Amino acid sequence: MRRRALLAGVTVAALLVSGCSGGGGADDAQADPKAALAAAKTAFDGAKFVNLTLTSSGVPQAENGVTGAQGVGEINPTEPKFKGTVTATIKGVGGSAEVITIGDDAWMKFFTPDYNPIDLSTLGAPNPSKFFDPGTGVSQLLVETANPTAGDKIRDGAVVVQQYSGTLPGARIKELFSLGDGTGEFRVTWGIGQDDTVQRAELTGPFFTGATSTYTLRLKDYGTPVEITRP
Repeated sequence: MRRRALLAGVTVAALLVSGCSGGGGADDAQADPKAALAAAKTAFDGAKFVNLTLTSSGVPQAENGVTGAQGVGEINPTEPKFKGTVTATIKGVGGSAEVITIGDDAWMKFFTPDYNPIDLSTLGAPNPSKFFDPGTGVSQLLVETANPTAGDKIRDGAVVVQQYSGTLPGARIKELFSLGDGTGEFRVTWGIGQDDTVQRAELTGPFFTGATSTYTLRLKDYGTPVEITRP
């Protein structure tokens, strides 16, 4: 009996110690979603380079605007960069073009052998460099997410991510994506890996008048450098 009592006492003590240790890991993150999103911003900004893929669904066929993108961004507070392809619909016609953007400057290769200067705003397309500005881009949206709550852990390809959901104002969506009328509210769900890196972000809302559309960002290859220079 004495041996059983001793073992029981040891078990209770162990449970008390583990409960007060503060080493909750993922549970701690779930308890404080804002802290988890802030840590993800730090990881994104510190990576310097990130590979981005943007896809969309529920986009009205007759609407103008970007519908997808794929490429690498260089994170920089003064001169962010992007090199890749951008897919957009202009007057009901969709197409993809190779794009390089450095700060506010942009060059496009669209049925031409060389890159040519382009003002993306005339096409209603966003400047992809803005996605990699730590003050206004994707990472800033993490900490601007309102009322974030922790969701389920899910497997996303080869990784397991913790989901966090909240809302973003329409003004920020218009600023970054050049879509929407700058009003309304958008639902965002972030998927964050164990190393605090954002693996995916799903944004749903009134990107176009009278429709609810979804844009999905997938991010990978954190820290893999790519040379991006002016053509």
